[in-house]
Amino acid sequence: MNYNLVIFILSLVAFAALNNHFLKTDYEYQRQSKKFSLTRDPLGIKRFKQQPGKMIALMAVLFGPIGLYNLILTLATG
Repeated sequence: MNYNLVIFILSLVAFAALNNHFLKTDYEYQRQSKKFSLTRDPLGIKRFKQQPGKMIALMAVLFGPIGLYNLILTLATG
């Protein structure tokens, strides 16, 4: 199995765990999840404007590890 795929799957699991944590601990985040459905705000721009810290953390958990792996791989191979 490709390392990119393994890292991405682990990132998805971490993203789901962090999102679940935010849903359980923050009432405002839970309310926004119900209010901004995928059809009303498909890119999450309105939600990002209201809670930028949490959305940045979620995106960093999702795309950070795979981006870092690819950067290290690119720098190592030249």
